[in-house]
Amino acid sequence: MPFYVFELELVGNIDESLDALYEAGYDDAVVGGDERGGSAGFDREAGSAIEAIMSAIDQAEACGLEVVGVTEDLVTLGEIAERAGRTLAAVENWVKGRRGPGGFPEPRVPRPRAALYSWADVSTWLSAGGVVEINPVVLETAHACSVIDAAIRTRRGLRDLPDEDRAKVVQLVA
Repeated sequence: MPFYVFELELVGNIDESLDALYEAGYDDAVVGGDERGGSAGFDREAGSAIEAIMSAIDQAEACGLEVVGVTEDLVTLGEIAERAGRTLAAVENWVKGRRGPGGFPEPRVPRPRAALYSWADVSTWLSAGGVVEINPVVLETAHACSVIDAAIRTRRGLRDLPDEDRAKVVQLVA
């Protein structure tokens, strides 16, 4: 079975939960934080990325922590270069359309100095365009992190909606 690398953002007292997390199965995670929350970075063996991430979420929630995000998805141009094994100049050429198949993904968080891109979008673009061969497990993990993170954020947002609006959003997601 493959190993999936991802990170969960947690809210709750990490210090008080460390023993319970380990007992629940976090022996494959590096956990850090304090009484307000923190993160857990995983290198988890599982049948799929979804299975790996969901099992980690279930274990955290069973220990009384709230999972507020799954990261591994938003990356800078420098991180794209590092993951792709290319130079920053090569990545900038892809972004500007001077190299590669064109149509480089737009940043999710546009900023003048350090825009953030979706690794799921970028890795798909790299793989589909034949620009860089991406390990299928890495590609699967990036997509799973992106989808599960969106689901977690939606779940948290639903709590604040009136019942009639919540039902509409749930119908949209279903």
